[in-house]
Amino acid sequence: MIASNKIRQIRYDMRHQSVVTWVTLVGTALSVFLLMTVISLEQLNTMPFAPESNRPRLLYGQNFHISGIGNNEDSSAGLSYTMAGKLYVGLKGVAISSRMNIDAWNAEAEGPTEKPVTASTRKVDENFWKIFDHTLIDGRYFDKAEVDDNSNVAVLSESMARNLFGDAKAVGSEFMLSFKPYKVVGLVADHSALARQAAADIFIPMSHASAAWWGESGMFGDVAVALLLADGTTPRALRDQVKARYAQVATELAPEELQPVYHEAPYDVATVVNGAYGSNSTPDTSGTERVRLITYALLLLLPAINLSSMLHSRIRRRVGEFGIRRAFGCTRMRIVRDIISENFIITLLGAIVGWMLALLFMSSYTGLYSSGWLGIVGDTPTLGMLLNWRMVLAVIAVCFIINILSASVPALQASRLNTVDAINGRHNN
Repeated sequence: MIASNKIRQIRYDMRHQSVVTWVTLVGTALSVFLLMTVISLEQLNTMPFAPESNRPRLLYGQNFHISGIGNNEDSSAGLSYTMAGKLYVGLKGVAISSRMNIDAWNAEAEGPTEKPVTASTRKVDENFWKIFDHTLIDGRYFDKAEVDDNSNVAVLSESMARNLFGDAKAVGSEFMLSFKPYKVVGLVADHSALARQAAADIFIPMSHASAAWWGESGMFGDVAVALLLADGTTPRALRDQVKARYAQVATELAPEELQPVYHEAPYDVATVVNGAYGSNSTPDTSGTERVRLITYALLLLLPAINLSSMLHSRIRRRVGEFGIRRAFGCTRMRIVRDIISENFIITLLGAIVGWMLALLFMSSYTGLYSSGWLGIVGDTPTLGMLLNWRMVLAVIAVCFIINILSASVPALQASRLNTVDAINGRHNN
């Protein structure tokens, strides 16, 4: 009965105060649209989906920083193949480790039937395929022997195979990559660009033959190490081992008057995706968290201020009603509760619209999502993954916060109106 009365009141407001009510709905929808877009994208950056289904158990070792003793200057960059092995391969509590490129790079690829195309390319070792669950649709992955021999073999994404070979069968065919011939040994399903550490158009072997950039010790290169934790292993325990290995490397580099600087590696997926670090700095997770919270606060507070003024305008037209209710014994707290609950219903309607708009907006990003809604289609996340109880609770929480921020002051002002003045339609501005 109470709920139906509130709904009738809202319908009445929409007919007789249509501009103000609809502005409130649209304003709420836009604020929730912006906030849920930000939250959803952050969630998709860390939630597990193929080919990064192991995200909760993954850590990444990347970058190396040395501090010179005396007049030597600091230097920092990615790891070389050799240094990556010294610091991260063979750690206790790691189920599988894989040496791979930090980032994919663009290279020119040319097949027999197409003009040269720009292809996202990544070097990986044989363990890469055990950590990242790409869907193999034809052929096979390259093996340890081919990696050790630095063989000119490649695994292509399905779309890259079509670009290079048209309708021809790609496995067993050859193509040119950066003016070198490569043989296709396997095809994997296309995957979302959100899988940043696993994504590429072309995968080729990474071996010890990968060149180091600087130093006789082979310290710098473009190598990272993906570490899949075994059950029961904590990131802290792994970092303690890595710190001990840094101490060993420090002993090796002492004759060169060089000192390695440890920056709390390896990092989890959230740290890597957020980029809250550099090759010569420790991740500033607290700073990233502060920025995120400030962003949320602004996205909530600014629309709440505007909605509060809209609600105040709606209430001014109902002062007579409040006066009569007070004359018949309605308490001030009852008026406050009624106004807040009515506003919550309007806010919730606007929030649902805003959330749907956010989902539609994100689906417009080509290549980020599959066309399906309720599961995984190929190696891509679907928007259905966002339709979970956490996101529902987030939407309700956003509605509640906006409602309290926007309705509290106008509701308290309405409850404090003098009964006689309210009945006569008089109120304070």
